[in-house]
Amino acid sequence: NLKEVLVLTERGAGACRIGQEKLWEASVTILAMIDVETNQIVEDKKTLVWLLTDEQCRTEEKIFHIEGQKIYRLKVQESIAYKQDFFGETIEVAQGRSLWVREVIERDCHEERLDTVLAKFQMPVKIKPEGCGELLLDKSLGMFSGDGMWTGCECLVHLDADDESAETAEDALDTWNKLVAEASKWDEEARAYAAKELVDNANDWLYDSVEEGEEVEEITVEAFAQRLEISEVCVSTDGNFEFFYDDDDMFWGHVIIVSGNITDGIDDATMAG
Repeated sequence: NLKEVLVLTERGAGACRIGQEKLWEASVTILAMIDVETNQIVEDKKTLVWLLTDEQCRTEEKIFHIEGQKIYRLKVQESIAYKQDFFGETIEVAQGRSLWVREVIERDCHEERLDTVLAKFQMPVKIKPEGCGELLLDKSLGMFSGDGMWTGCECLVHLDADDESAETAEDALDTWNKLVAEASKWDEEARAYAAKELVDNANDWLYDSVEEGEEVEEITVEAFAQRLEISEVCVSTDGNFEFFYDDDDMFWGHVIIVSGNITDGIDDATMAG
């Protein structure tokens, strides 16, 4: 059944297509919704969805042209409850988690309760961890971000918020403080791990960049480790972290990501675009 609702959007529409599907699925997260018939407000993150053809997806407006942090009056159809396999676990998805958009009735609406939710959402939330300037919470991403220092070098620092709607980052802060307390050790281990895993690749790229027969000096493990320059540190709520290093053109400007866990240590290094 169709129902009429007022919704407060979080961000503008994105679209994705899975596998060989012919249609794209556009989606927008909402922060709150009012059922027009009952006048009840629900402050819960639900998702507006609708389908697009290739041509429609290439247009800027993407049919309904729903933007972020605005209030719309819509006709929607609620999704039914269903079960979904997620990494080997069966998750029950409640009825109405997705709202299929059928019609945009009115744009740029105002409703006192939704305006209050929006005003609160737009209020800046900041923290100032050790070794950082002020980190600002991106509420859409659930992440605090800003400038910091890592072993004497400036970089960006990203700390995950405690959960989807939290305005704190206590779990990630605990991991960050442990990293900072032994920053030189962690940095040395991360560089050594990356060098061991990727130096052969780096030399392949080196030989690909020179003329046949031209002599070049191979990159050693030690040189590889020294050439890395920290650019970002990302910390999750579960003790996981990632160091992002600039590659000094060893991979022609790609990023090297070293991952680990505060308890288990470094466990992965990869080159990414």
